[in-house]
Amino acid sequence: MIALRLAVLSCVLGLAGCQHYDKAAHFAVGAAVSHVVATQTDNKAAGCAAAIGIGVLKEVIDDHADPLDILATGLGCSVGYAF
Repeated sequence: MIALRLAVLSCVLGLAGCQHYDKAAHFAVGAAVSHVVATQTDNKAAGCAAAIGIGVLKEVIDDHADPLDILATGLGCSVGYAF
């Protein structure tokens, strides 16, 4: 569990350093949603699907949709999928 938290933290900090903070926030939310859904369902693929779904839903309700935000949210599931 500690390794997962450190991996998420390092990924978020890495994204924050090289991209806009918005993308790091999307990544963090994707990781969190993916982790919760995967833990509850014992299915990592469902966790990734949920992260991507949340990313798409958020951009649908946004005034200015950004496909890179969906990508950043979806990539957040990669942390949970790897562990």
